[in-house]
Amino acid sequence: MDKEGSGTKKGKRRKPGHRERVDQPVALPGIRRIQFFSDLSDRPWTKNLNRAAMFGIATAFLADFLKPVMRGVPQTIYCYECRACYATQDRCPASITFQAELTVSARVGDYERFIRNGGLACVRCGNCVSFCVLNLNLPRIYARMQELTIEAMEQGKIPRKVLLWAYENGRINRLWIDRVAKYLGKA
Repeated sequence: MDKEGSGTKKGKRRKPGHRERVDQPVALPGIRRIQFFSDLSDRPWTKNLNRAAMFGIATAFLADFLKPVMRGVPQTIYCYECRACYATQDRCPASITFQAELTVSARVGDYERFIRNGGLACVRCGNCVSFCVLNLNLPRIYARMQELTIEAMEQGKIPRKVLLWAYENGRINRLWIDRVAKYLGKA
């Protein structure tokens, strides 16, 4: 045997893909307990695949992290969608039932989702803050997202049918109703 104890005789080379190692403990007859983790010599692509996977993970993480920061709503990163803010449903003057949906839509920049869940109807009273487990400043998050939504509306990034639905169903508060009505040609 050679010095490494790989089970090969002197002068003989190990075949690629050969996983029989006598220096590893036997878990079951014919199966070595840690052979798949310790004998990586027959996996030449592993290092490159690991690098590619880590690059993909890092890219996704940076996208998820940088997008809210660049948009001015960095606190949304901390929301783990526990839905504790849903307890506000009876106290919300704008009758917003799914505050966590507003926070998530602010994090990902989904204007349609924000409007459909009543984001433009929010009056920023702060009743939902007392229910937030992380004590996020939800009125500030929603105010910033309202501003971004109105900017996106004026740039034509939001479908008219979504704005028309919100306008007709009273899902826009008095701060934004004039601008939305003007955009829709209702003023």
